[in-house]
Amino acid sequence: MGKLNNNINLKSVLPFFLLAMTFMGLIIFFIAQAFFPTADLASIEKKEDWLYYTDSQPEATFTSNYVNVLPNVKANETFIMERKMTSDYQYPTLLMIGDHQRLTAYLDDEQFYTNDYTPGSFMTSHPGKTLSFVTLPQDYQGKTLRIYVSSPFDNFAGFPAEIYFGTANALIAYIFQHSIPNIFILLLTGLICIFNVFYVLWVYMRQRKIRLSALLFSGFALFAGLEAGFGDMLGGLLFRSSYNSLILNILMILTPMCLIGFYFSKMIYGRKYYGKWVLFHYLFGLAAISGGLIYPQQMPNMMNYILLLNIASTFITSFAAIYEAVKKNHFYVLCAPWVVVAAIGHCFIYILDVLHLRHSPVNWSSILFMMLVVVFTCYALLEHFFSHEEKTKENDTTSMKIRLYENQHSLFPHKTAKWHQTLDSIQQQTQLIKEMLEEQQLAAAFEGISVIEHHIDTHKMEQHEDMPSLLTMLLATYERKAANKSVRFDHTIDTTLFQRLHEDDLLPLFMHLLDYAFRHTYLLTDPKERRVSIRSVENNHQLILDCTFTVTEDGQIVGKTSDVMLKQDNRDLQEIKRILRSYQGEYSILHHEGTKKMRLILNS
Repeated sequence: MGKLNNNINLKSVLPFFLLAMTFMGLIIFFIAQAFFPTADLASIEKKEDWLYYTDSQPEATFTSNYVNVLPNVKANETFIMERKMTSDYQYPTLLMIGDHQRLTAYLDDEQFYTNDYTPGSFMTSHPGKTLSFVTLPQDYQGKTLRIYVSSPFDNFAGFPAEIYFGTANALIAYIFQHSIPNIFILLLTGLICIFNVFYVLWVYMRQRKIRLSALLFSGFALFAGLEAGFGDMLGGLLFRSSYNSLILNILMILTPMCLIGFYFSKMIYGRKYYGKWVLFHYLFGLAAISGGLIYPQQMPNMMNYILLLNIASTFITSFAAIYEAVKKNHFYVLCAPWVVVAAIGHCFIYILDVLHLRHSPVNWSSILFMMLVVVFTCYALLEHFFSHEEKTKENDTTSMKIRLYENQHSLFPHKTAKWHQTLDSIQQQTQLIKEMLEEQQLAAAFEGISVIEHHIDTHKMEQHEDMPSLLTMLLATYERKAANKSVRFDHTIDTTLFQRLHEDDLLPLFMHLLDYAFRHTYLLTDPKERRVSIRSVENNHQLILDCTFTVTEDGQIVGKTSDVMLKQDNRDLQEIKRILRSYQGEYSILHHEGTKKMRLILNS
């Protein structure tokens, strides 16, 4: 094989390599700063050394080192978190995070914080996700901090609030450290949604056709990103707690709805049965959203039924994706593993939520959704790339056919002259037959009729021979090319062996093979040594195509145009391999003294 020009390759690749390394370095730097924004994080006091007890049984205490939840606490029942303030900070700050909980904080017996919760008001119908920074007085050290926690929902009752104590800078850094992944998910999915919507509009303006699957994917990307944003800690700061809770719950319903709708639009074989489940899921989800808008204070309780519905959807979707992949649905063949992994992951998350078990603080649900958005985007880009490549191949094949027919058209005047000559002979023979019949020469007339039949049969045979196949015309074109380049070109091709190959594969296969051979043999300075021969045989249901051509002594490409020729060789070989893959074929290149032999094997 030819030796690559490493200097030229390095010059062409080095700028892109430096740019990529600079970009990756910036990303790593900002990620490191995001996850380790300040050295004060170590000074934050978290959930250690708290005492838990209920308001009705203060003598039964539990320590936070061993207990994470008080399961006996019911809705609207208060339990108390208590600890002694011993650490000393110059600017002491308390970070309080509540999840659908009413929080009231006391320092000894002095109340210094409570979240705004008015059960009878629509604006604050229930305490949603809250996040508050509270500055403590300077004389806090040595006092007892008590947090009274209650929730109107059984789902959130008995769980302690998240209380962090430290300097203001460290607490803000802690919040942003945990918010950066969700913000990144929101930005990424939002950008993908915007670009996809623009693509849908562009397709509609050009084709007057709405792509439902693309619209559903855009909705899924948008809702998944918003769910990550509203589910983040910062959601409690940017929005009123009850509104944040309502919007988050609605997004948790809409995101799976758009996702399973997108799955349904990509299905071929299981649409009938999966469509029934999608319809049921949509009706149930829309009913839950309507109920939540009418009775927002009941929305958290409704989510239990939505979680059970989503658990069922994960199982049904997994089986449907596997079934479509087995049936060779191209989308699911490539994406089914990711679909099943995401479905199983969400299934575990939904089960933990149904059982009221607190899981990892990492937002795994949004991460899995983001993974699906990226996978489906990559699939769409690959699909667009290959469809464009297929159109280009069709255009190349069509232009190739046109050129071959144009070359064949130059022979039409000669064929017309032969046809007129045949007609003149038939006309003369007919006149002679008339005269013979008038003179009662029946035997001679029958002989004249036989002559006419012979002329007609001869013309039919010539007409059949003058209508060559596209492969024959292509080989004739290369014969003329070989004559112009002083190359001896021999071919022994049985065109009937290639009838099972599609024209869009057959013509490019021969073109790239012969171009490769002609390019190498033309490097010989002596025209007498330039030879290309190609032949085809069939053996054990395998179609074997051998192309032998002479090359220079070392078989290497040198000179100023070596890079261009190497690129052309690589393109020809890549196209040959692509076509062979379609027929489970393979190729090999054998080197002999002064010759190369390329063998192509296609399986029936």
